[in-house]
Parts: sequence; structure tokens; C-alpha cells
Amino acid sequence: MGYPSRASEFPNDNASISSGARWLSEQPIGAVAPELPPEPAPASSTVHELVASERFVLGFDDDEPYDGPPLELHLGASGPVVVVRSAERAPEPEPDATPAFRHFENALTRALMARSATRAAAVVPRLLRLQSLTPDSLSPELAASLKSHGYLDENFRYSAKFRDLWAAWSAVLSGSSNDLSACGSTTLDTFGAQLLAALLTVPGGRAEELRRELRRDGIAAFGVLEAA
Repeated sequence: MGYPSRASEFPNDNASISSGARWLSEQPIGAVAPELPPEPAPASSTVHELVASERFVLGFDDDEPYDGPPLELHLGASGPVVVVRSAERAPEPEPDATPAFRHFENALTRALMARSATRAAAVVPRLLRLQSLTPDSLSPELAASLKSHGYLDENFRYSAKFRDLWAAWSAVLSGSSNDLSACGSTTLDTFGAQLLAALLTVPGGRAEELRRELRRDGIAAFGVLEAA
């Protein structure tokens, strides 16, 4: 509603919208006299001050220091919910699917399928692209094997050793690097054989047998054969 009008309306049946005088007469044809409205109440002088916002801090007892992963607070339908977020590094960019990369990937898959390890074979594409693995994507035996061989930690995150070594070899296979020194002393056929042993949930001593099989499939020490 706007400011009250200074002139009263007629008939004046809503005095709240005008601030003018009302003219009243006690007789139908008698004299009229003005009636002034009461003075309006002064505007409120209350001053509201802005309060600086503060970050929400999830407190813990002083005698129980928290050194776990980061926590996030979400407001759900039934109230606040605390969610634990793992501080995992961002995934490496997916390597180009060059013939050499596909050859290595297919060699691992063929070796697994030949032993009816279909579930492990389905994991190979995600594993070689360092995509996240979840507990429901692995059998309990496979998850335990990948952890015991040092490829995953207890939170199903890739180990730094596996990330760094595979990043070096995938760069060579994709053609983006020729620096074999970054691969250390682990040749490509040995790397593939050790990974196969973990995926097949067999002892590491079987890696030499698996390495010979990979070499027959074109996986050499420093690259792949007949990758074109």
C-alpha cells in the first residue's frame, strides 16, 4: 500500500488509506465541522545490525583428536547428515586407446578369460584407466588379492606405487613418452604378469609362468610386438 492520501475519500469508510480531515455533521442539514485524524506514530528507531557469517565447524572433544578423512555436512530431510569423503587424488587422464595400449589390455583380458576369470577380466579396463573401483565391483577374494599385492589400499584406492608405475608405462604405450627410466626396473611383461597374478588370486610365484604366456602374446620387456 502506498502513502495515505491527503484528501479524504467520500464516503470515508476506510480512514486507514487517507490522512485528510473528515467533515462531520450531527444533523442531516446542520453545520459541518472537520475531524482531524490522530498523528501517526513515529517510525520505529530500531537499528538492525548485520552479523558476519561463520563457517560451520564440527567439534570433537579435546582428548579425542580427529585425524581421519575430510567430513562434509549435508542437510537431509530428517536433519543434518555427516558424510565421510576420502581424500583420494584426482584420477589420471585416460590414456589414448592406441594399438599398443589395446594390445596390452587385450592380452591381459585373454589370459584371464582363458582361465574363466570373467569377473576379473571385466575389471581390467577400469583398472588400466585408473577408474574408481567399488566393493560391489569385486569379489571378496579379488579385493583381498589386489590389496595384498599392493594395488589397492583398505579404502579401495589405488596405491601410489601402482599409480606411478602404470602412469609411466601407459605413457610409453600411448606414445606420449619415450622415457623408460620412469618405469624403473619393472619391465612391461613383468608388470603385466604380476598384475595377472593379483587378478587371478594366485601367489606371486606364478608370475614367471604368466610372464612367458604374455610374451607369447606379444608383450615384450619394453613394449608390445605387432601392435599395429
